[in-house]
Amino acid sequence: MSAITAWLRRQCFSWRELFILTLVGIVANVYFLANYSPSIDDELAAVRASSEIWIAQGRFTTYLLETLLFPQASIPFSPYLFLALMLALTHMLLVRAHGVTPGWRSYAAYCLFVTYPTWWLIEEFSANVPATGIGFLLAAAALCLQAEAPADALRRCFRHFSRHEAGRLLAIGLLLALCAGAYQTLLLLFACGTIGVALCRSIQGDAAFPWRQTCLRIIHGGVCLVAGALLYFALNKLALGLSGTRPEYVAGFINLDNLKAPYWLVGSIALEAWEIYSGSAGQFGAAMPAAAVALACTAIAVARARAGVALPNLLLFALLLGTPFLLCLLTGPASLPLRAMVALPYVIWLSALLAFTYQRGAAWIAGLVVFALFQLQIVNLTSQYIATATLVQHQDRFMGFDIGRRLLLLRGGDEAGKPIWLDVYGHGAEERVSLFAAAQTGVTRGSFFGWDKGNLQRIAAYLRVLGFDTVRPAPPAARSALTTQFEQMPVWPHEGSLRRSGDYYLLKLGKTPDAAHVVPAE
Repeated sequence: MSAITAWLRRQCFSWRELFILTLVGIVANVYFLANYSPSIDDELAAVRASSEIWIAQGRFTTYLLETLLFPQASIPFSPYLFLALMLALTHMLLVRAHGVTPGWRSYAAYCLFVTYPTWWLIEEFSANVPATGIGFLLAAAALCLQAEAPADALRRCFRHFSRHEAGRLLAIGLLLALCAGAYQTLLLLFACGTIGVALCRSIQGDAAFPWRQTCLRIIHGGVCLVAGALLYFALNKLALGLSGTRPEYVAGFINLDNLKAPYWLVGSIALEAWEIYSGSAGQFGAAMPAAAVALACTAIAVARARAGVALPNLLLFALLLGTPFLLCLLTGPASLPLRAMVALPYVIWLSALLAFTYQRGAAWIAGLVVFALFQLQIVNLTSQYIATATLVQHQDRFMGFDIGRRLLLLRGGDEAGKPIWLDVYGHGAEERVSLFAAAQTGVTRGSFFGWDKGNLQRIAAYLRVLGFDTVRPAPPAARSALTTQFEQMPVWPHEGSLRRSGDYYLLKLGKTPDAAHVVPAE
């Protein structure tokens, strides 16, 4: 404990710094703090009785956090306030791990960090928010421990068995295991951080490029990642065994067949990385042309910071840019959702910090202008996301309230409190039309009445969220028998598209049958 206290004193943490960073995070998340903005899957999170679904997805840290702190996961305000605090603490650790003194430069870079568009894609799922925040903090804590390790830490640990270094490795591994239990791709945040710290130390040095120390530090980071992954798999296996659940979801992203065409795979990933780093409208829904220019300013800053070691530093910077996409080697290009690339805000943050710190003269002023334009484009893009989400959710709410009102009229006042067994035939559009932007892999335009091409569980859950708590999905065994009646009904919102048949309430949303009502060919 005394060692931890001494370390905290050395870092010179301040309440002022925490307050400023938290305030910036609150401003960045003011929409989610002030509005209940349910998106796809939030409705299922709101009505589920158990959080064990997270264990099935390999996210046991999320399960613990939701069970202990956020038992109702689909809510505004508190998850996002928690996120703002966690990210503030994360940044306080990051700047010190990189040997940077907190100041206006780090605060300006932090604004880019907390507003980068991938945060919107994460925050659309409010159940993800607290765990992602704690995962970032755990990854930053692991990076701090790794950054303070001596260059020969592995030799001390394995050849001479230094208890101190062995304990450090175990602590980093445990932090990374818990971090992966919050969001598996956060391991790449640590990998990027290891490279980023090596780059900063090279720039901050005054001798020739430290090839040996840099390689040893990156290898040490790789060993820490392996240790963290092994501990994660062990803890995940334990959680699955204790809960009696079976793994799902994550394995669906893995596609090893892509490795059979390595040149195509690497080229496709490089193209995807270019689209993201250049702020392509194809990825984000609207273009951010200043993004590529901002990274070019950073590359110039890295090259000019120490002219004698420009080439190896640029190699480290290129490695940093490529690391967030390493998982794409297993999933394939464009298969990993943009929200899962959680290391991207860190890369943008470090790029801005390097440009603000190591540029000189007119290039420094130009860099400030370019990053300011980039920040403005990010804010404008997020504003379009807010407009899209607001209008799409209003459409679904109006439709949901109309359906709920008609259901109550069909049930009648004499049966108040009796379950409404709802069956739905077909589906509406999976995504609503909007004039404003939405990211390619987001759910901002998603409609509860069309997603998954007709998901009765989702529709019933959404109606319950709107206040029609007696709505329940019809039993699967009863649904196929109602197909003949559905075929004779008009499509919503026409009169007769919602009617009662005994104890069941029939809603026809589309002409094409969903999977539960497909008549098998004879």
